[in-house]
Amino acid sequence: MNKEKSKKIANSQFKILEEMKNINIPYESLKPLEPEIDTVSMFQKLKEILFDKNSDWTLQIGVINYLRRVQKYDKEVFGQFFYGSKIYPKLLDLINSVRSSVSKNVLLLLNEIFSENIQEKTILSLVKETFPLLIPKINSNQSFIKAECKQLLESMCNNVKFSDMLLIILQQMHNTSKTNSTPNSRIKEKDSEILTDLFIKSATILGKETLLESTQFPDIVKCLISLYDLNKNIYGKFCKKIMDTLINVMDKENFDAKVEKCGKKEKEGLAAIAKIKEENKKMRGTISSMNLRKKVQERNKSLKLSKVNNTSFDKGNKSVTIKFTTKNKEAIVPNKKNNLIRLNHNDENVQKNN
Repeated sequence: MNKEKSKKIANSQFKILEEMKNINIPYESLKPLEPEIDTVSMFQKLKEILFDKNSDWTLQIGVINYLRRVQKYDKEVFGQFFYGSKIYPKLLDLINSVRSSVSKNVLLLLNEIFSENIQEKTILSLVKETFPLLIPKINSNQSFIKAECKQLLESMCNNVKFSDMLLIILQQMHNTSKTNSTPNSRIKEKDSEILTDLFIKSATILGKETLLESTQFPDIVKCLISLYDLNKNIYGKFCKKIMDTLINVMDKENFDAKVEKCGKKEKEGLAAIAKIKEENKKMRGTISSMNLRKKVQERNKSLKLSKVNNTSFDKGNKSVTIKFTTKNKEAIVPNKKNNLIRLNHNDENVQKNN
């Protein structure tokens, strides 16, 4: 390639990226690729921008949008240059960009990648890299970021049809529960709830035959028991849901046959998880008894108050006065905090310091 042609291509590349930067382009509006642009040199330009820490954030959006165009119109070229290069890790770094527009556009691209029925097993390594970044982002205060993360996770579960996906989800649950970067136990519990739902959806989509043929079953059981042992009070209910899902999808007989091939520790762990429902029932009975006693106490208190006639509460000074009447006379007797007595004799008013 001569220098003049190379310069012309470089100028065209920059012009394309300039035109596409700072625009949230819907998938339907992505334009076909320019036939005159050399794909190899274009991808080299994209890498230069992504690897430059000082590159303009609007130009980064231009790069992302161009990658979206390649993914849509030339998947073979996209797979050749995208998966085989170091572009993906750099894109993942941009998920945590201080510019929310950059984060959103990266999530759009990833969602478009995972929205298709992906057959390449290399995609599993991409899933492993992506999960740890998505789970914290799904709790973002920015609703549009949260929505894109949820959609991306859904796409992964729907279209990455390998039983390895189940183990990846469980491993992520385990890592999330152990991480010190999120000390808030409530957030960890929410993350585990999201991941449990993803496991259930993935297992249901994979179906009975895939799970029965899977060689990952012993590892799935070990990871499940490890999560349960980590904190049974918090993660036990999630482990129970996951175990019930596997039984429902595989059938109890097939599940038990698979469990028989596991070790003693795994069998004992699954037996403990199976009892969680019974323990919860006992707990619910205890709570109900407490609520009943509380209601009885409140009722008795209400009955005692109803026996006191003509009792009123002065909310202003929180004093209690008991009012009684005699013929042509009304008297108000104060509590200890009030030092006034007021007597009404027909039309006469008398106020006396106590």
